[in-house]
Amino acid sequence: MEVKAEVKSISRLKDYFFIVPDYQREYVWKADNQVEQFLIDIENEYEAFSSHPKSYFIGSIIIVENKGKYDVIDGQQRLTTIMLSLCAFRDLLHSIDLDSKQKRYLKNVEELLTDFDLESDREQLRLELQYEESSGFLEKLINNEDYTDVYTSSVRRMHEAYLKLKSSFNQILEEGTDNLLDYVKYFLTRVELVIIESENLSSALKIFETINQRGAGLNAMDLVKNLLFAKANEADFQKIKHIWKEIMFNLQQCREDSSPLRFLRYFIIARYHNGIIREDELYRWFISKEGVEALDYEKNPLGLAKELKAMSKRYSDLVIATELVKDGGEFPNVTSIGYVNKYRSRQHLILLLALSEQAEKGCIEYLAKQLESLFFYSITLNIQAKANETNFTKWAVKLRGKKTVAEIMPIVEEELIPYLTERLAEFKNRFRTIPHFHYSPLYRERYILGKLENTIRAKCNLPLQGNDFINGLQIEHIYPQTPKNDVIPSEFLDLQDYKYFTYRLGNTTLLEGMINQAVNNYNDLDSNWYEKKKSEYVKSDLISTKLLDDKYSVGAHTALNRFKSDMNFEFNHWNKDSVDKRQNIMLDLAFETWKINDKNINNI
Repeated sequence: MEVKAEVKSISRLKDYFFIVPDYQREYVWKADNQVEQFLIDIENEYEAFSSHPKSYFIGSIIIVENKGKYDVIDGQQRLTTIMLSLCAFRDLLHSIDLDSKQKRYLKNVEELLTDFDLESDREQLRLELQYEESSGFLEKLINNEDYTDVYTSSVRRMHEAYLKLKSSFNQILEEGTDNLLDYVKYFLTRVELVIIESENLSSALKIFETINQRGAGLNAMDLVKNLLFAKANEADFQKIKHIWKEIMFNLQQCREDSSPLRFLRYFIIARYHNGIIREDELYRWFISKEGVEALDYEKNPLGLAKELKAMSKRYSDLVIATELVKDGGEFPNVTSIGYVNKYRSRQHLILLLALSEQAEKGCIEYLAKQLESLFFYSITLNIQAKANETNFTKWAVKLRGKKTVAEIMPIVEEELIPYLTERLAEFKNRFRTIPHFHYSPLYRERYILGKLENTIRAKCNLPLQGNDFINGLQIEHIYPQTPKNDVIPSEFLDLQDYKYFTYRLGNTTLLEGMINQAVNNYNDLDSNWYEKKKSEYVKSDLISTKLLDDKYSVGAHTALNRFKSDMNFEFNHWNKDSVDKRQNIMLDLAFETWKINDKNINNI
């Protein structure tokens, strides 16, 4: 493998004409992130009008010669940003009067943007972007022409980067023309990069691997893409390019396109790797003997690309469902996981991605329902996410390729039920005294109480309430949080004891905002405060709240009245024992709400 590596200043880029091939990743650097850091790094080394300026190494690019030009295999983000910087220099220098010597600086900048190529007998761009998302923006900018085409995400980022660079350089110009020219001189002659020239694409990718294995932190997603191109027949390049575009579109839909490694990590854990693997280990595993055999990309790179596309669509759909936090989604049980395990959670996707590509929506929803229950018990037990992930990696192996509920049910029976029943006693002890804020944030607290409400409604043959309705409710503390004049009932040892019971889950209920405003006035615990509150609670549309009024019932021999009697749901006064009693009722309801395979785990 012949490799040539040279340190070159930016001014020496005039020795090359570069192409970013159409299969490469679009421009993703953000103006207020990577571009700003690019500027800061240079400014930290630059010393104005220094007689002995220090060189600054800005990074490397990997290139392969291709018909007199050079395909950029790595470093396209950095190289594009350099070209945007040169455009900004040119435009600022054109805006001011220059003497004959100063115009030579401008000429040097312009020759780094375009130059006459003898071989093609025409003017050529120094950097040509061939990927579709570039939409000719850089070409227009280099040629100083107006851009009127569509603003793709790549174009928008390039435009914002150019404006950021120009604004930064303009601040130097405001100090004086000589100040800007000195900075331009430093940028062209002292900012250096290593240009690694390889004889072919395969060799260039081998360099990629070597750099990655030495910890340079290359994006594993980009490495995988290039690996697929390296192993594919040239006839499949366009297919893989199109597939990869769809993968990135799917991740863009769920706003994870700028950090795609989580998807890649979950894909590998869910479908191929046995055990936990860190993001920085992904590519090393990909090219290991185990990875090569498992993924089979050397023989069928197109097949792996298609599988990644299918799973990126599932991943995207499920991330969107997890973050929905309202009614109307395609995967309501996945949305429920977002409520219970927080909407930014992703661990459940390991198990949902393990299922066969042919698994239908109903199959995914069935498993999601079991996982919602698992997460409810885990959160109550304070089981850490890391412990869940360890279990999920083991369970994923068993779920791989399963595509029907009938295939999944025995695995749930064998794994989830024993896991939870072993912890049943601890769960009961914790739940009986748990404070409501254990389930914070507020949207999760509301959801937990809302699910218990819907279990009551189901037992009473009443229509269920949706998430949108529950989201609009407030959490009412039956014992008020701020008793008038800090006067508390004599059964409490002190104010701390009172607060302990006030914040217990059994002392909370859901309530509409208007009614909650009314009951907030009933905080004089020396008065008949509970009677007053009950008179307002009964006006609520929530059965769990209405039932706090011991006189509330519906007709005779109704399902609601039977439920009230069976659960002993009567509270004609409110004290410590009432909180304990109501929390025990909630415990029974929780077992009826969060079942596994439709089984109450307290009855197994």
